[in-house]
Amino acid sequence: TFDRLRQGEFDWLVFTSSNGVKAYLNRLLQVGHDLRLLGRVQLAAIGPATAETLASYHLKPDVVPSQEFRAEELAEVLRDRVRGKRVLLARANRAREVLREQLSPVASIEQVIVYHQTDAVDGSSEVFDCLRRGEIDVITFTSSNIARAVLRHCDETIRKKIARREIQIATISPVTSEAVRELGFEVACEARIYTIDGLISALVENLGNQHATNARD
Repeated sequence: TFDRLRQGEFDWLVFTSSNGVKAYLNRLLQVGHDLRLLGRVQLAAIGPATAETLASYHLKPDVVPSQEFRAEELAEVLRDRVRGKRVLLARANRAREVLREQLSPVASIEQVIVYHQTDAVDGSSEVFDCLRRGEIDVITFTSSNIARAVLRHCDETIRKKIARREIQIATISPVTSEAVRELGFEVACEARIYTIDGLISALVENLGNQHATNARD
């Protein structure tokens, strides 16, 4: 796609993760181009973390959602801006199709896979032994793919501990929570702002509420 960018075939380049930014721009530099190649396109980032990664390459996105940092919100923000335009989505191989589906009716959409996600979860690892022994109180999930990969390796002992809330699950977004519930697990808390900082805040608030409840009991 680099040659096509240079030839002005795209009006927008959209990033949906920090990893996508790094993978795409590092490759651009590795093959001998520089950032002038992006001078003719507008940039969109799904959230502040992705925008911050762009900033590390001295690039400022033209669009970043201000509230919910997920594909649905980004599509809503972009819809009128990209109408009749040519859009390139830089994405992972397992990324959701929301942006393509919602923007295709108003714009010409192409996608490029810039990095691959693969499961690297070992159900026999020490981490799962710690879960079985009750040495971990909370599991945090920052994506639906990670949630599915981990929870599918949870045996009956771990499942029962989660059901009894001896182990709690905290998620970064409603999309991640949905994936957890689809596998039959309960979500203890969910970030209001869909970032790592938002997840930490939700976790701290949840633990604080539990301590307050225990103190009253």
